Amino acid sequence: MVDQAEALRNKVRKLQESSTRVIGILSGKGGVGKSVFAVNFALALHRHGKKTLLIDLDIGMANVDILLNLYTAYHFVDMIDKRLPIESVIAQHPSGLSIISGGSGLSHLFNLDEESFRFFLEQFAHLKRMYEYVIFDLPAGFNADTHRFLSAVHEVILVTTTEPTSLADGYAAIKLMTKNHIDVPIFCVINRYDSLQEAKRIWFNLEQTTARFLGKTLTLLGTLPRDRAVVQAVKNQKPFLTGDPKAKVSIGLEALTKKYLQQEAYQAPPSFDSFIHRLKSLFRSKG
Repeated sequence: MVDQAEALRNKVRKLQESSTRVIGILSGKGGVGKSVFAVNFALALHRHGKKTLLIDLDIGMANVDILLNLYTAYHFVDMIDKRLPIESVIAQHPSGLSIISGGSGLSHLFNLDEESFRFFLEQFAHLKRMYEYVIFDLPAGFNADTHRFLSAVHEVILVTTTEPTSLADGYAAIKLMTKNHIDVPIFCVINRYDSLQEAKRIWFNLEQTTARFLGKTLTLLGTLPRDRAVVQAVKNQKPFLTGDPKAKVSIGLEALTKKYLQQEAYQAPPSFDSFIHRLKSLFRSKG
């Protein structure tokens, strides 16, 4: 009976310590559809029954709330400046997806004083048992600020297109991550392809070049076609996944999400505490 009671307590403890996976969504340059992908991918995870929070940290280009036609009373910056509990800055989209919009003034997030930084970490720690996935829509490119977040997340999704400039900038971002010893799994999404054959060729070249010159292994998460449904969704301020579920891009995103979840099922549960710890040490080492 004692062993059974202990086994039950261990089971309950494991359920209480459910993992929260933190994902950074990145692109080498702007204009490749990163934020649109972030919105629809987060929504797809939510539709698969995963408690998901999307946080807009795209400094200077924060627009997740606009893409979703969502009014948010408070932004990420307000949480810190006004000492608000993180729950109060989380907005709910009608779909049920949770959002924290960026707002203006995000750049000073990376220059917090001691008290503000402590409050910031305390609030983030509350997310541990609230969500299964926390997704950061990060700024395009790679700089000292995004470096800190990329070093703390559990994995990165790099969004690129088949355009030579987009690929070059995407490779440059991977190169800088490698140079700065950011050793996290990198998934790739080839967005807006016109020819699937071309997308496969582009992926092969990117994968081989990265492995040969950087010694880094990439994983192709999926490819998404150029689709008028995306343009219309942006105009209507609605996710294309719900606005036109039968569109080719929606079908592609659904397949991509299922592949992602299948791969994650075989991975060891991530530690949200490790994310907080790394973020703390990385911010403290700035300068």
